[in-house]
Amino acid sequence: MKAAITGITGLRNRGVEAMVLTTIEQLRQRLPELAISILSETPDYDEIRLRPDNVELISDRNLRRLHIVNRWRNKLSQVYKPIAPAYKDISCLLHDTSVVMASGGDIFGSDYGVHFLTRQLKPLVYALDAGIPVVFLAQSIGPFKTDKEAQIWLDVACHAKLITVRESLTYKYVTKDLGLSPELVQHTADPAFLLPPAPPETVQNLLKLYNFHPDRPVVALGISQGISRYTRADYEKHTKVWCEVINMILQEFGAQVLLIPHVHDYRPENDDRILAGELLRLFNFDPRVQLAGAEHTASEFKGLISACDLVVSERMHAAIAGLSSGVCTLPIGYSVKAEGIMTDLLGAEAVHDGLLISFQQFLDTDTACNTIRHLWNRRQEIANQLKTNLPQIKQNTSKNFDLIANLCQPH
Repeated sequence: MKAAITGITGLRNRGVEAMVLTTIEQLRQRLPELAISILSETPDYDEIRLRPDNVELISDRNLRRLHIVNRWRNKLSQVYKPIAPAYKDISCLLHDTSVVMASGGDIFGSDYGVHFLTRQLKPLVYALDAGIPVVFLAQSIGPFKTDKEAQIWLDVACHAKLITVRESLTYKYVTKDLGLSPELVQHTADPAFLLPPAPPETVQNLLKLYNFHPDRPVVALGISQGISRYTRADYEKHTKVWCEVINMILQEFGAQVLLIPHVHDYRPENDDRILAGELLRLFNFDPRVQLAGAEHTASEFKGLISACDLVVSERMHAAIAGLSSGVCTLPIGYSVKAEGIMTDLLGAEAVHDGLLISFQQFLDTDTACNTIRHLWNRRQEIANQLKTNLPQIKQNTSKNFDLIANLCQPH
């Protein structure tokens, strides 16, 4: 039995790594003999990361060049003969496959453009036409900006065997607004909630490596190099706000700052280390501001974050690392995913009481600093509430893999 995972933009994004590793682990707990193939944008890098997990990595570079003009049928070799590399990749992906799962978290929406949306749907279309069951795994869907984009997704989604969504706002959107059957759509949670952190001894060594004093609090900042581009915001204004936030943390809170570059991208416009390096220079490499700049795994980042007193993050999975560790966390949201996940964890009223800030609100320095200041004063209260609510969220996460395992079992 083999499962194929699509929607993987690459493990240079540690949020993607967190989802992939947990998916592999959870599926194999239920289906020990399961073979797994992963369609990735960066298979060479991912192969290094996933070597202990015995998975097959397949490049999606050729698939990205294809247009959906022909379908799989039984004559694929003839249809795609002029583009043999793409045919080879499709064949590898679907050969002896029992289920195709679309991971990725938030890849089916309008934030990244219609071409990205259609590219992510391509392998699912090929799978459906080959008669292979398709699953959308723990997604935040939409909301789509146009009816055309919504229909592009629905044309594939309505033929899926299962759609799991990681937060309540998406569940309401796809079942009420888009009209999909509640029998098809299941409300679960993000796989990264089950990612194990690095061992305590490793975390302590990392804190020493980054010169943190154990008698002073630490605030982790999940900065995003790409968020200005996605939201068409002013990059310099974004950087200036972070400078004001860091200065407040140092001066008012008396805390140390740990910069978390959760995405190490081969594209400079999306590599968080670039913004992090700029912030270090603007603070003249103040030793109270440290960059977790090694080639850390998602689990190592989570271990570091779990040792902090507060997390403020533009990267959703850096925020999930904090939330799932019971650390008071402020996501800076630019899509439905942040509000939905926080609502499920802490309730709608709490979210509107300063536990979530939109990116546009964050760009106002006074709003950003006042929100973080308010949360700093409530950090223990929020941490206690998280620890009460997390068992249910983790149970919801496990539900993803129970449903998929049941789907894969012979009936």
